[in-house]
Amino acid sequence: MRRETLEFVRWWVRVTLGDGAGRAKRGGLLCHDTSVDATPDRAGPEEIPEEECLELLAGGSVGRIATVSNGQPLIFPVNYVLEGRTVAFRTDPGTKLEAATLGKVAFEVDSVDPELREAWSVVVQGVGREITEAWDSWSRSVTARHLDPWAAGAKERWVAIARPVFSGRRIRRP
Repeated sequence: MRRETLEFVRWWVRVTLGDGAGRAKRGGLLCHDTSVDATPDRAGPEEIPEEECLELLAGGSVGRIATVSNGQPLIFPVNYVLEGRTVAFRTDPGTKLEAATLGKVAFEVDSVDPELREAWSVVVQGVGREITEAWDSWSRSVTARHLDPWAAGAKERWVAIARPVFSGRRIRRP
């Protein structure tokens, strides 16, 4: 992996998941180590349970899909739907469809409230799967959902995140 790519990925993980202070690796996932005390003027990041991650995802309509194409990380804003535990979006043929299909992907939504000094981020990791012409019941239930993409174009191709792993973090400052 090229140095610029590695630096970008490290930056993206730091911005999305925190700066790494007080974090431990458990089961292949980075988790906040609750044994580390927060500094007095700031609350430490708190993990968001999966059920709440799903609630936050259900309340949104715009997120970012992260893929890798030709060894370079790419992040695209997309409109999405949540069907059960499945995040899906529509797209046109091109880089996003090619990079996301059968590749490892990450999907992220977040919210920042400067007045409350609070922010949260939910990340869904999995494998992108094109489900446009699939006939299994899972794919049909996802593509039956109404999704009106904001971007121009037909957006006739559906991509869903299979085998999703959910994680979320919230930060608050008193």
